[in-house]
Amino acid sequence: MDYKFKCDVKASDLWKMAMKRTYKSIVGVVNVVFTVAMIALVIRFWGEASSFMRSVMVIGCLLFPVIQPLATYGKSAKQLEDMPKDMELSFDDRGVHVETGGKSEDIKWKKISNAIKRSNMIIVMSDDRHGYMLTNRVLGDQKESFYQYLCSKIKG
Repeated sequence: MDYKFKCDVKASDLWKMAMKRTYKSIVGVVNVVFTVAMIALVIRFWGEASSFMRSVMVIGCLLFPVIQPLATYGKSAKQLEDMPKDMELSFDDRGVHVETGGKSEDIKWKKISNAIKRSNMIIVMSDDRHGYMLTNRVLGDQKESFYQYLCSKIKG
């Protein structure tokens, strides 16, 4: 069976992936503990704090629930600028065929290391650090059958 998809990755897709990775790790636990501790400190010391210290406390409370996600979104948008536009991926028995900007590359199945299924996308890993993201918008109702196809081809 052959599959052909046009990549449509948005900054919000990269942001969701980064935030999910952060909050599934120990870093996410530290973020939550710090935020709860800051809120407790603000409640305890608000009345006796100067206006400067109140500002610092408010910024501390907003650091992980507001400022970090905004910074992550900005980083995702910048990362998206470096990614090729109008990329088209084709999958057949010979491997993965990547076309972008008039250039093409063929990747044999033995070079594909993994396929990762997330709730909003499938990531086809070409090595340990690089991959191709196919969102649910692109995959549509073919997501499940496509993932099964990938798994069968990668396992050989």
